[in-house]
Amino acid sequence: MSTLRASLEKHNQAFESLLSLIPPKYYLPHDDEDQQQGASRYHKNKKKQQAPKQVIKEASKKARREKLDPANNKTVLDLQNDQHTSTSKGKHRAPTLDDSDGEAISPELDVHMDDSDPEDEPAPIVPLPQSESIETLRAKLHAKIEAMRIKKRGDGEGNSKDELLEERRLQRAAMRERRRKETKEKIRKEKESKGKSKDTAPPTKSQLLVPDGSAPSHPERDPRSRLTNVQFSSIADSSSSSRKSKLKTSSNPSQALQQLASRKEKISALPEEKRKQIEEREKWEKAEARMEGVKVRDDEARLKKAAKRKEKEKAKGRKAWTERKEQLSANMAARQKKRADNIASRNEKRKERQKGVKGKSRPGFEGKTFGKARKSSTGKGKS
Repeated sequence: MSTLRASLEKHNQAFESLLSLIPPKYYLPHDDEDQQQGASRYHKNKKKQQAPKQVIKEASKKARREKLDPANNKTVLDLQNDQHTSTSKGKHRAPTLDDSDGEAISPELDVHMDDSDPEDEPAPIVPLPQSESIETLRAKLHAKIEAMRIKKRGDGEGNSKDELLEERRLQRAAMRERRRKETKEKIRKEKESKGKSKDTAPPTKSQLLVPDGSAPSHPERDPRSRLTNVQFSSIADSSSSSRKSKLKTSSNPSQALQQLASRKEKISALPEEKRKQIEEREKWEKAEARMEGVKVRDDEARLKKAAKRKEKEKAKGRKAWTERKEQLSANMAARQKKRADNIASRNEKRKERQKGVKGKSRPGFEGKTFGKARKSSTGKGKS
């Protein structure tokens, strides 16, 4: 018995030494700290808002001092012993509850009495009502759908299908009648507006620039008729078109120079007074044409420069075209020469093959016939 006790104590000491190596925070559970950590996930700044900064500072200093205090650095065994002693003291000091008669009632008795309370007794089991048949459920569903339809339609409308169709037909007929009346009214208004425009429009067929004295006038009918008969469009159009045709020159600068030279020759052949009149009139016509947006090409210096530039462009294009033709002819000649050389080389090789001249073989085993050579040699030996 003594040896068994000694071995148990030795094992106990070994386990206690291992427990002393484990920090208490990793071995013993801390419910308060877990609750604080859980709260800190969702209430991060609550502690800072409730407590002032000075109090938090002092609390952190106190926690650091307690952490560094050697009396607080207890092992797992010390903490378990303290907890065991505190629980044993609490059991010895647990007070008893007294009822109104002064008798002591133990907790076990309270629990027993609570269990025997008639309010906590289980309720009697009531069986579920039997489910109705499918036909009755279907009838209820149809009745509910019909009630909803009636409620949606309203009380004033018809309930049957025929009444609904008749009502829709009447609505369509009323809509067609309304559209027919609208179109009829629209056509009538258009006709009235056309008739008014014909009555108020001035006569345009027999218009004259100068009013005829012999024609009868009726000022009492429309005093504004004298103002509505005057038109200036034909005069402006004729003058502008004649001016454009007279001053128009070719877009080609060389042809424009020729046209200007021919005009000058015609004007120079006229007498001096008439020539001056024509030159003065042409100046005004050119100015008016420029105001209207017509391009007047009458500057000989600019036309000569444009003609010279165009001639240079033509010469440049002509040179490029000749160079291209020469290049094409050279390429064609080179291709023809190469083709002729290839044909000649093929003919020469064919003649050599006919004569039995063996050409130069390429490296490798390409074209070699070992079996045929052996057969030919054996055939000669047999013969």
